[in-house]
Amino acid sequence: METMTCGCGEDRIPGALARGLAALVLTGLAVMALTACVLGGVLWAVAWWRGRARVEHEESFFDGFGRWGEERAEPPPPRGGGS
Repeated sequence: METMTCGCGEDRIPGALARGLAALVLTGLAVMALTACVLGGVLWAVAWWRGRARVEHEESFFDGFGRWGEERAEPPPPRGGGS
């Protein structure tokens, strides 16, 4: 069976649609990546700005690990009352 075409380029339509869809998908991915970078930068800037405004130093759970040996230089007193 013969396929009849009018000669107006309708045989090129599937390729054009495929290229257009691929371009649309790649553009969407690029926009999402750019948006993620911008949002990450804004969140970093806000966190940095809030941290800079904090005057007092908050003590962290991990702050004492370097000084643990220095603070416990003396042995602790015995617990029992003795005999």
